[in-house]
Amino acid sequence: MRTAEWLTPRLISRLEALQLSVRSVRAGNRFGGRFPINRRGSSIEFADYFPYCAGDDIRSIDWNLYARLDRLFVKTYKEEIALSVELMVDATASMGLPTPEKFERAAQLAIALGYVGLAGGHHVRLSWIAPGRLAPSPWFHQRARLFDMAEPSGRIRPSGQTSFGDWMRRASIALRMRGGQAILFTDGMVRPAEFFSGLHALMVRNMELKVIQVLTPQELHPAPLARGGLLIDSESGASHQLAYSPSELERAVAGHNEQLARFCKRNGILFTQYRTDEPLDSFLTKTLPACGFLE
Repeated sequence: MRTAEWLTPRLISRLEALQLSVRSVRAGNRFGGRFPINRRGSSIEFADYFPYCAGDDIRSIDWNLYARLDRLFVKTYKEEIALSVELMVDATASMGLPTPEKFERAAQLAIALGYVGLAGGHHVRLSWIAPGRLAPSPWFHQRARLFDMAEPSGRIRPSGQTSFGDWMRRASIALRMRGGQAILFTDGMVRPAEFFSGLHALMVRNMELKVIQVLTPQELHPAPLARGGLLIDSESGASHQLAYSPSELERAVAGHNEQLARFCKRNGILFTQYRTDEPLDSFLTKTLPACGFLE
């Protein structure tokens, strides 16, 4: 994927007019920003009191308040931070099927939304969901770094299998994700329980989540595949005798995708689908603002 072919000046200009929607910020990158939060410690402006918890710095305890109430409280202070935006692109084998275009579009969407984040003054990091060790990008916080952020995507090829839930748990801990925003780009071709487990690992770390399911028209309407034969999982190698009627296969695929969408809706996670036959700029500038992903 050569970045110059799709990151045109016209598209970049249109992306600069957009902003990531942000519901709340509980933590982030403290390199300066525009989101006020209350945090334990010390700063210039006092914010509020919170009950003391084990592990809090005893220097933040208000001893005068303790003398009056016989209870321990710590002071919190206002601080302005930059939003941390984690872009996570599924790079497992299923993302390369039925054509490599699916993975290319997922990476392009991630880079485009990353640029929207940079233009909005946020701090952006890109990770690939793949087997092996975690290999995230550095933090980017200047829009001039757009092509540095985009360059590695041309070298990534979707392959292998990894547990979606385990990867999310490892990443959330190792990359110290907490209180920012996470945007996931995936085809959702995992067991629903794995999908739910992975998102839950981010939810418990107070991440604001957004999910874009990237699918080809053939995957959304797979009736032509329903001619019998042996179906082989591209990631696990497991085989399954395909004996669905066209209508049964359509219902099974629609039911799977609906499960993912319902879970997200119940848990306050923004969810939308992207079909690879939809023009990229139309999806970014019209569909995503209409779905609440962008403003």
